Amino acid sequence: MKRLYCEFFIGIAALFFLSILSYVYVTQELTPDSEEVIEFNQAHSVVYILDDVADSVSQSHADELLARYAEENQLSLSVYQWDNPELSDEIIDDLQTHQIYLNDSYSYFVVYGDSRQVFKIEPDLTKPIWQQLDFDETLLWIFFYTGFAIYSALMLVILSRRFRVLEQTTLAFAEGDFAVRASEKPGDRLGSLNSSFNQMADKISALITSHKQLTNAVAHELRTPVFRVQCQLEMLEDSGISPEQLHYVAGIHDDMAELEQMIEELLYFAKMERAAIPLNLTSPYVSDWLDKLVSKCQKDTDITINVDYQTDDSAAVDVYQLTRAVSNIVRNASRYAEQRIDLRVFRYEQALHIQIDDDGIGIPQDERARILEPFYRVGTARDRESGGHGLGLAIVAQIMARHQGKVEIGASDSGGARFTLIVPQALATD
Repeated sequence: MKRLYCEFFIGIAALFFLSILSYVYVTQELTPDSEEVIEFNQAHSVVYILDDVADSVSQSHADELLARYAEENQLSLSVYQWDNPELSDEIIDDLQTHQIYLNDSYSYFVVYGDSRQVFKIEPDLTKPIWQQLDFDETLLWIFFYTGFAIYSALMLVILSRRFRVLEQTTLAFAEGDFAVRASEKPGDRLGSLNSSFNQMADKISALITSHKQLTNAVAHELRTPVFRVQCQLEMLEDSGISPEQLHYVAGIHDDMAELEQMIEELLYFAKMERAAIPLNLTSPYVSDWLDKLVSKCQKDTDITINVDYQTDDSAAVDVYQLTRAVSNIVRNASRYAEQRIDLRVFRYEQALHIQIDDDGIGIPQDERARILEPFYRVGTARDRESGGHGLGLAIVAQIMARHQGKVEIGASDSGGARFTLIVPQALATD
């Protein structure tokens, strides 16, 4: 915000100076300078009077009048000889032609009478009146820049408040509240940005709703034909078939089991996306449910699964959902591990950490950011032989988000993948 303020203020100041420079150029270069004309005429009138006094009375009397004029007007009077280096050729030419050379504001050279000397009249900066004029000019710029600074600050306060309101709406929408919309009240609008955001939110919300409805409909509709196929397979087995046909029937059974598992995962994922479903928090000891999970997973694989409890406090979690999250990762690791899977439970900064390591092929670093997305597969690593439908890790991410935790993905010490489930402030000793 400070940077925005500085850029805004510098931009306004630069624009002002460009305007001033343009004004000066137009008024002084392209059009006659009226003030200079008036000052020249005033000075010429003084010279005319002094010429008349010098001719009718004396040169010395005219000099006295000029000195009195300078003193009464708080000006300083300097006398130059024609050969003075300060008198340039331009000044000399103007003095010989017009008897006057305007040097600056309130400053000019004049000659009169016998023209043996050149007189320079300029403001006497030691006098209070000229100091006051300088102070007034400085004060004018101070007030001007202060006004600009206050105006810029007020504008930024107004804009920053409106940006914060829109930012909070955007964050709420990003976190899954698809019903939230930006306020279009006059005091909250940022041009047409609020309206454009609402139009975008309406389209995204409609697409997500349509996607969820389609997912649920497909998953539910698939259950009926799957059930019918399974029933027909059982009837086919009972009808008496050859051993060769039994081999094909067994393959169909496996495919149907895989399809049923995919449907179950799809429905569970759709259920997890509904944020209204509350967590069923309990506080069992971690080892109570994790040992059961490991024993069950160990029956389905020949890979050794080791557990290291560096803490065994009770944890306020939804045991069913967290068991599913750990199970998904362990079963996923069993497909790629070579010899072992290591689970380590520990606490760090009052958070529960469940770390799952395997010694498989690992996950490339550039793929880790997307591995938790639904239906995303790392290259061609997942095929029919390795299994998986691309929903298991997406479900893990949903479960951890519901626990206000996160999933960290890295490399294990043995070169495989490492998944760490972190539940913040989960440990609470009974």
